[in-house]
Amino acid sequence: MPRGYRVFDQAHYAYFVTSTIVDWLPVFVSRPYFDIVVDSLKFMRTNKGVQVNAFVIMPTHLHLVLYPDENVNLSNIMRDFKRHTSQRISAELQKDNQRIFLRIFAQQAPNRTKAEYRVWQEGFHPEAIYSADFARQKIAYLHENPVRKELVNRPEHWRYSSARNYLSGDNTVIEIDLLEW
Repeated sequence: MPRGYRVFDQAHYAYFVTSTIVDWLPVFVSRPYFDIVVDSLKFMRTNKGVQVNAFVIMPTHLHLVLYPDENVNLSNIMRDFKRHTSQRISAELQKDNQRIFLRIFAQQAPNRTKAEYRVWQEGFHPEAIYSADFARQKIAYLHENPVRKELVNRPEHWRYSSARNYLSGDNTVIEIDLLEW
Protein backbone atom coordinates (compact mmCIF):
# COMPACT_ATOMS: atom_id res chain seq x y z
CA MET A 1 0.00 0.00 0.00
CA PRO A 2 1.15 3.57 -0.51
CA ARG A 3 2.90 5.12 2.45
CA GLY A 4 0.04 7.44 3.44
CA TYR A 5 -2.53 4.65 3.59
CA ARG A 6 -2.24 1.94 6.17
CA VAL A 7 -4.16 -0.02 8.71
CA PHE A 8 -2.65 0.36 12.16
CA ASP A 9 -2.13 -2.98 13.87
CA GLN A 10 -1.42 -1.57 17.33
CA ALA A 11 -4.33 0.87 17.66
CA HIS A 12 -8.09 0.70 17.27
CA TYR A 13 -9.45 3.24 14.78
CA ALA A 14 -12.34 3.83 12.46
CA TYR A 15 -11.20 4.24 8.86
CA PHE A 16 -12.19 6.34 5.89
CA VAL A 17 -11.93 3.91 2.97
CA THR A 18 -12.05 4.45 -0.78
CA SER A 19 -12.42 1.72 -3.39
CA THR A 20 -12.49 2.43 -7.11
CA ILE A 21 -13.74 0.48 -10.10
CA VAL A 22 -11.06 -0.55 -12.61
CA ASP A 23 -10.43 2.27 -15.12
CA TRP A 24 -13.02 4.38 -13.28
CA LEU A 25 -15.78 2.69 -15.29
CA PRO A 26 -19.29 3.84 -14.29
CA VAL A 27 -20.68 0.54 -13.03
CA PHE A 28 -23.05 1.99 -10.44
CA VAL A 29 -25.71 3.53 -12.66
CA SER A 30 -28.73 1.32 -11.98
CA ARG A 31 -30.32 -0.14 -8.91
CA PRO A 32 -29.14 -3.79 -9.21
CA TYR A 33 -25.49 -2.67 -9.06
CA PHE A 34 -26.04 -0.32 -6.12
CA ASP A 35 -27.96 -3.05 -4.31
CA ILE A 36 -25.01 -5.44 -4.60
CA VAL A 37 -22.90 -3.03 -2.55
CA VAL A 38 -25.71 -2.19 -0.12
CA ASP A 39 -26.44 -5.88 0.52
CA SER A 40 -22.73 -6.53 1.08
CA LEU A 41 -22.47 -3.63 3.53
CA LYS A 42 -25.49 -4.97 5.43
CA PHE A 43 -23.84 -8.40 5.61
CA MET A 44 -20.53 -6.85 6.73
CA ARG A 45 -22.26 -4.87 9.46
CA THR A 46 -24.32 -7.82 10.70
CA ASN A 47 -21.86 -10.70 10.37
CA LYS A 48 -18.28 -9.44 10.16
CA GLY A 49 -17.79 -7.28 13.26
CA VAL A 50 -17.63 -3.96 11.44
CA GLN A 51 -19.64 -0.83 12.05
CA VAL A 52 -20.68 0.98 8.89
CA ASN A 53 -20.60 4.61 10.04
CA ALA A 54 -21.00 6.37 6.68
CA PHE A 55 -21.02 5.59 2.98
CA VAL A 56 -21.57 6.92 -0.49
CA ILE A 57 -21.71 4.86 -3.67
CA MET A 58 -20.74 6.91 -6.70
CA PRO A 59 -20.90 5.68 -10.32
CA THR A 60 -17.17 4.82 -10.35
CA HIS A 61 -16.16 4.38 -6.72
CA LEU A 62 -17.30 4.27 -3.14
CA HIS A 63 -16.28 5.88 0.12
CA LEU A 64 -16.92 4.29 3.49
CA VAL A 65 -16.29 5.03 7.14
CA LEU A 66 -15.84 1.67 8.83
CA TYR A 67 -15.06 0.87 12.45
CA PRO A 68 -13.97 -2.75 12.84
CA ASP A 69 -14.26 -4.51 16.18
CA GLU A 70 -10.99 -4.72 18.05
CA ASN A 71 -9.89 -8.12 16.74
CA VAL A 72 -11.24 -7.71 13.21
CA ASN A 73 -8.73 -7.19 10.41
CA LEU A 74 -9.95 -4.43 8.08
CA SER A 75 -7.74 -5.60 5.22
CA ASN A 76 -9.36 -9.05 5.33
CA ILE A 77 -12.83 -7.53 5.49
CA MET A 78 -12.18 -5.34 2.45
CA ARG A 79 -10.59 -8.23 0.52
CA ASP A 80 -13.69 -10.36 1.13
CA PHE A 81 -16.05 -7.47 0.36
CA LYS A 82 -14.33 -6.72 -2.93
CA ARG A 83 -14.14 -10.40 -3.93
CA HIS A 84 -17.81 -10.98 -3.21
CA THR A 85 -19.05 -7.80 -4.89
CA SER A 86 -16.78 -8.43 -7.89
CA GLN A 87 -18.38 -11.81 -8.45
CA ARG A 88 -21.90 -10.43 -8.13
CA ILE A 89 -21.20 -7.37 -10.29
CA SER A 90 -19.62 -9.56 -12.98
CA ALA A 91 -22.65 -11.85 -12.96
CA GLU A 92 -24.97 -8.86 -13.27
CA LEU A 93 -22.88 -7.46 -16.14
CA GLN A 94 -23.12 -10.83 -17.91
CA LYS A 95 -26.87 -10.87 -17.40
CA ASP A 96 -27.07 -7.31 -18.81
CA ASN A 97 -24.79 -8.28 -21.73
CA GLN A 98 -22.29 -5.52 -20.87
CA ARG A 99 -19.50 -6.92 -23.05
CA ILE A 100 -17.26 -3.86 -23.05
CA PHE A 101 -17.10 -3.73 -19.24
CA LEU A 102 -16.57 -7.49 -19.05
CA ARG A 103 -13.76 -7.37 -21.62
CA ILE A 104 -11.96 -4.62 -19.68
CA PHE A 105 -12.44 -6.44 -16.36
CA ALA A 106 -11.18 -9.69 -17.92
CA GLN A 107 -8.05 -7.93 -19.20
CA GLN A 108 -7.39 -6.65 -15.68
CA ALA A 109 -7.80 -10.02 -13.98
CA PRO A 110 -4.51 -11.27 -12.58
CA ASN A 111 -3.33 -14.60 -13.94
CA ARG A 112 -2.41 -15.78 -10.46
CA THR A 113 -6.02 -16.05 -9.24
CA LYS A 114 -9.08 -17.99 -10.26
CA ALA A 115 -11.06 -14.78 -10.77
CA GLU A 116 -12.17 -14.28 -14.33
CA TYR A 117 -12.69 -10.55 -13.82
CA ARG A 118 -11.14 -7.77 -11.76
CA VAL A 119 -13.82 -5.20 -11.06
CA TRP A 120 -12.09 -3.19 -8.31
CA GLN A 121 -8.70 -1.53 -8.50
CA GLU A 122 -6.12 -3.06 -6.21
CA GLY A 123 -6.03 -1.73 -2.65
CA PHE A 124 -8.60 0.26 -0.74
CA HIS A 125 -6.80 3.35 0.62
CA PRO A 126 -7.66 3.40 4.36
CA GLU A 127 -7.17 6.58 6.37
CA ALA A 128 -7.32 6.22 10.14
CA ILE A 129 -9.83 8.54 11.77
CA TYR A 130 -7.95 9.88 14.75
CA SER A 131 -10.29 12.65 15.95
CA ALA A 132 -13.92 13.79 15.92
CA ASP A 133 -12.98 16.75 13.69
CA PHE A 134 -11.35 14.43 11.15
CA ALA A 135 -14.43 12.15 11.24
CA ARG A 136 -16.73 15.12 10.60
CA GLN A 137 -14.50 16.26 7.73
CA LYS A 138 -14.47 12.83 6.04
CA ILE A 139 -18.21 12.26 6.49
CA ALA A 140 -19.00 15.72 5.10
CA TYR A 141 -16.66 15.04 2.17
CA LEU A 142 -18.33 11.76 1.26
CA HIS A 143 -21.85 13.13 1.71
CA GLU A 144 -21.06 16.14 -0.50
CA ASN A 145 -19.51 13.98 -3.24
CA PRO A 146 -22.74 13.56 -5.31
CA VAL A 147 -23.35 17.32 -5.06
CA ARG A 148 -19.82 18.15 -6.21
CA LYS A 149 -20.28 15.79 -9.17
CA GLU A 150 -23.62 17.51 -9.94
CA LEU A 151 -25.64 14.33 -9.57
CA VAL A 152 -27.99 15.97 -7.05
CA ASN A 153 -28.51 19.41 -5.50
CA ARG A 154 -28.46 18.28 -1.87
CA PRO A 155 -26.57 15.39 -0.23
CA GLU A 156 -29.73 13.76 1.14
CA HIS A 157 -31.17 13.51 -2.38
CA TRP A 158 -28.57 10.87 -3.33
CA ARG A 159 -30.23 7.57 -2.46
CA TYR A 160 -27.00 5.64 -2.00
CA SER A 161 -25.46 7.74 0.73
CA SER A 162 -25.69 7.86 4.50
CA ALA A 163 -26.50 11.59 4.33
CA ARG A 164 -30.16 10.59 4.62
CA ASN A 165 -29.41 8.56 7.75
CA TYR A 166 -27.59 11.47 9.41
CA LEU A 167 -29.90 14.31 8.34
CA SER A 168 -33.33 12.72 8.72
CA GLY A 169 -32.89 9.34 10.38
CA ASP A 170 -33.86 7.63 7.12
CA ASN A 171 -32.75 3.98 7.29
CA THR A 172 -34.72 2.79 4.25
CA VAL A 173 -31.61 1.92 2.20
CA ILE A 174 -29.45 0.63 5.03
CA GLU A 175 -29.20 1.08 8.77
CA ILE A 176 -25.83 2.47 9.74
CA ASP A 177 -23.97 3.05 12.98
CA LEU A 178 -24.18 6.81 13.41
CA LEU A 179 -21.08 8.47 14.78
CA GLU A 180 -21.94 10.86 17.57
CA TRP A 181 -19.63 13.61 18.72
